Amino acid sequence: MRKLLITAILGLSILKVVGEEKNSIPNFRPAQVEPTTNVAVAPSPTATRPPDGMTQDLPVALDKEISLNKIYTYWNDAQRGRNIPPPDNASMVFEPRYWDHGAITSKEIQDRKGNIFVINWQNDGKPGDFTVRLDYRQANTREKVMTKTQDYKDFDGYEKTVLKVVGDDYLRGGLVNSWRISIVRDGKIVAQEKSFIW
Repeated sequence: MRKLLITAILGLSILKVVGEEKNSIPNFRPAQVEPTTNVAVAPSPTATRPPDGMTQDLPVALDKEISLNKIYTYWNDAQRGRNIPPPDNASMVFEPRYWDHGAITSKEIQDRKGNIFVINWQNDGKPGDFTVRLDYRQANTREKVMTKTQDYKDFDGYEKTVLKVVGDDYLRGGLVNSWRISIVRDGKIVAQEKSFIW
């Protein structure tokens, strides 16, 4: 009986406190504020902004007959304890040996360290002059965008292009953090793929 009486008293006191709190809340409505633009004009949806670190960019005119099928990236730097392949996977152990094949002196080996991009692409349309273009940013150069290119004259069919950021470019700039691969024809980007953080 005593426990029941204490529970009833506590319950009434809690209801009283809750009731007082509800009455003590003022009826407040925030002031209406009109949005201002300060004469700012929104950019048009057709305007394209060049990537950070670039002063200008090529126009994009995608062509369904040009396709980037697969882009394979490899970081060849197991010598300094980076990107070490697991010893139980034979194909991954072979990969750095493949890219370093033929290098004998320490300078030759050092010149092959860096980022390697293998780009499989094709032209199903008429033959034309194409440029495979790699735009990239590195860890040490931050927002500065560098470019490597490979030209093809009167090309049609399937091609595997290898572009490398190795040697002094890699030692000075560091690891490639973001990249964009474009196929360029007549000064326009007709196909492109980007890394997640481009």
